[in-house]
Amino acid sequence: MEGLREGSRLLSKMKTDRKRVTHKTSYASSCLLALGGLISVCISCADQSKATDEASTGANTVLITLDTTRPDYMGCYGFGGDFTPNIDGLARAGVRFKLALSSSSVTPVAHASILTGQFPYSHGVRVMSAGGGYRLPYSRPYLATELKRAGYYTAAVHSAFPVSSHFGFERDFDSFQSCEGSMKSDQRKGFDTWDAAVSQRRSDETIQLVLNFLPELPEPFFLWIHLWDPHDNKLMPPQAFMDSFEFYDFEPFGSVAKLYAIEMNYMDAQIGRLISAVEESEFEREVLWALTADHGQGLVDGLRDHQWSNHRLVYQEQIQVPLLLQIPGVAAGGVINELVRTVDLAPTLLDYLGVAQRDSELEANGRGGVLEAMEGRSLRELIEGRPTSVRVAYADQINGYDRNASMVAKRPKAAFLHCLIDGDWKLIYRPHSPGTSELFNLAADPDELDNLFLAEVGISKRLLEDLAERDPWVLKPFKGEDVDE
Repeated sequence: MEGLREGSRLLSKMKTDRKRVTHKTSYASSCLLALGGLISVCISCADQSKATDEASTGANTVLITLDTTRPDYMGCYGFGGDFTPNIDGLARAGVRFKLALSSSSVTPVAHASILTGQFPYSHGVRVMSAGGGYRLPYSRPYLATELKRAGYYTAAVHSAFPVSSHFGFERDFDSFQSCEGSMKSDQRKGFDTWDAAVSQRRSDETIQLVLNFLPELPEPFFLWIHLWDPHDNKLMPPQAFMDSFEFYDFEPFGSVAKLYAIEMNYMDAQIGRLISAVEESEFEREVLWALTADHGQGLVDGLRDHQWSNHRLVYQEQIQVPLLLQIPGVAAGGVINELVRTVDLAPTLLDYLGVAQRDSELEANGRGGVLEAMEGRSLRELIEGRPTSVRVAYADQINGYDRNASMVAKRPKAAFLHCLIDGDWKLIYRPHSPGTSELFNLAADPDELDNLFLAEVGISKRLLEDLAERDPWVLKPFKGEDVDE
């Protein structure tokens, strides 16, 4: 990995040089030289007792995270055929974010960012399987922790192993129903994996588990539901449901995209069951809805696929996700065009639920607050039409040190990917192979086909400096157990 270390040392030097050089002209010259160098458990729901802390005045909250779900397969994001009517209904009743970006295209890493408000280099979850770097440390901020402290009853019901307690997501949930298990070495395939056939469940089963205890949930509650259907074809929708699409015209889609759309439709139907049940429940408090995804998916016969049918890359089809919020008291039908990040979701929920104000009081008393540790920023100013500063998105993939990332053998250039999106510009930096890095102007080139990394030296330099400041590098394989720092 000498190339990886050399590329990272170069950016670290740029970080140091930035502090020393005061004349812009000489600094620009040094950066041009630098770019020239780049070329060369299922834990039971039995405990239904209320939390003892003083309850927040906020709403009951339902967070739905969809696995491997591209927004461009939803009606509210432009997909035809009325395939996601219930998700589209949430969009009409709330706020839709047109450009929301995940911090990773692998499930545990991406969910850690959703739930901590931090980027991977801060929350510490970088891989799915290794000697370390896969489990969320207790010292990191966590949405469930803050809501539990504010008096919320916290519950989670999941559809697949990658968000289980194996990765540390059980923390501070009063009820945590997940698909438990562990990673294992697959000698035949030559990489670490998990038993996908038995460590996942279809969305109808997951939603039914929720409906079984929904009327008895203590208020206020925070309910996190994870749905998995579009991820793979291990569990298909019922045959009768599949047969109903026999004569549906899916042109110009191929078989992969057709199945993906059908599974999206089935998952949407289960979300509809949940929405109806919540609306019929006699809760004293109003309900705040949040829906997003961990990452997208490449589809060989779909859109912007970059010749890759899965995830673990950082092109837009892998990291762009849906983000919908339906917040009591907020006008319906809003559409936000500005770039936002999934790390912004946790601070937004804490803000609207009144926990942010409680956090500010803690800071004023010298006790510190969790929002200070979150790199995401509340979306409230955007939602309410007030001025706010521009956001820069970050994503990475440490595939080279992930024992589950079998794709590196096929795509060695994807071993280490660090991505920044600032306005129209998107950098994909490969520290192990700097000369193969990419720069795209997303406004002029949304399909990410025209690499301008060496043509737009000034833009490349600026984004590389940003990366150097973040210091997100992983320079050696993870060894031993994770340590809670």
